[in-house]
Amino acid sequence: MAATIDANLEGIFKVWYTDKSPEDVFFRNSPVVKRIPKTRIGGKEYKVPLLLGNGGSASGSLIASTTNATANGSAPNVEFAITNGQMFATFFVTQQEILASQNVRGAYMPVVVNRMAQGLDSFRKLAATSLYGSGYGEIGVVGGTPTITLGVNVVDFLKKSTVVKLSVGSVFSIVDGSLPSDTLYAGKNTVWGINGTEVTFNADTAIGAVAATDVIVLDGCRNGSAPLLPVGLSAWLPSYLDRTGTAWDTYIGTPFYGVNRGINVEGAAGQFIKRDSVGLEKLADAIVRGVEAVRTAGGMPDLLVVNSTDYNRIISELNAQTSLFQSIDTGKKTKGNAVAKGLSDMSYAFSTSFVDEMWDDPFCPEGTAYILSSDTMEFAGLTNSETPLNDGITGNNPGKDSLTDTKAPNADYYWLIEDYITSQPGANTINGPALQIIVQLYGSWVVHNPSKCAVLNIA
Repeated sequence: MAATIDANLEGIFKVWYTDKSPEDVFFRNSPVVKRIPKTRIGGKEYKVPLLLGNGGSASGSLIASTTNATANGSAPNVEFAITNGQMFATFFVTQQEILASQNVRGAYMPVVVNRMAQGLDSFRKLAATSLYGSGYGEIGVVGGTPTITLGVNVVDFLKKSTVVKLSVGSVFSIVDGSLPSDTLYAGKNTVWGINGTEVTFNADTAIGAVAATDVIVLDGCRNGSAPLLPVGLSAWLPSYLDRTGTAWDTYIGTPFYGVNRGINVEGAAGQFIKRDSVGLEKLADAIVRGVEAVRTAGGMPDLLVVNSTDYNRIISELNAQTSLFQSIDTGKKTKGNAVAKGLSDMSYAFSTSFVDEMWDDPFCPEGTAYILSSDTMEFAGLTNSETPLNDGITGNNPGKDSLTDTKAPNADYYWLIEDYITSQPGANTINGPALQIIVQLYGSWVVHNPSKCAVLNIA
């Protein structure tokens, strides 16, 4: 600490403020959310057709072919009747706050810009959560067996891909079961501290002991047993229970957007690859098997998505089994004594199929990877989704947008500004009238042909 200024001189000194823009501690946003094309739709449903087979009437005998065609008919043509999910982010600002922060002498930045940046970041994180979820706001599993008591609790065994979906102030609940659609425990939990994978929260209800496989979900993402968020990849390309057992049979036999996927599981629910961890199968080898499965299904895979932790696992594995030539202090060097460790890019090929983009996404669940044919994917929405979901970062590049790059909404009362913002009167406060700003989105993630994509269990 600096020496204390003479009290008789304090009156002539000013406070010196930084000229730099305010910083934030928001996690990086999902690059895959921006990568998926956005489509505007209307109406109550979005119908997507899928042919689940060819009928199998071909035979070496015309009699047999005719008999089979007569007896069995043609394979079913089905339609996914996709309904819209919804997302909201809300904040309030008072007239006094707006007036007091109109210029740099009064505040580092206008309050409405600050609140809008926070609201949009929360909104984008929820969109990323929905992309890898099934519409219930699931963010991960407990992972341990804590006893949730009334008041302050600490859990320190959550995965990074779970913690990244939380923020100080997030409210979550816990599901009594391994499916997000299972019954919720009573009570809500509010996060007030995050330290790595340790989360401190306040519980308003004592739950007692919970199971390691119980699912953590964000508050307000379901209506009874029905999901409210856009339905994402864990429902379109499920890997629940490794696709084995009676519980899986029940899950896959339940109609999904009106389609019985049990007729042709890989055709309607995507390819599934489980790494042979007992046999010590390499992660890269399991991924190549996934590329082969998508190729065989007629897909053209072009994007591999993994969690950043799994990305690092793959790098370590490849470096351990690959001999790399390193030039140190040669005539070709560009910097003195420079060493680069790690891999900046990876591609996976099987025959003439080539996945040339491998993106690490912190919101992708750890132990799960997706091989996607991006031409079969889209976000179909009623609202403008391109603008609120785009944070200005190109592709899979690192970084995030600056707080001061956020555009402030108009402080007048408007209905559907730019098709995704509504501003309306808030409740009167002791400091004057308030304005309520709502960022909204209606739509759902769509995989037109799940068979052309794969989900991998690489745990």
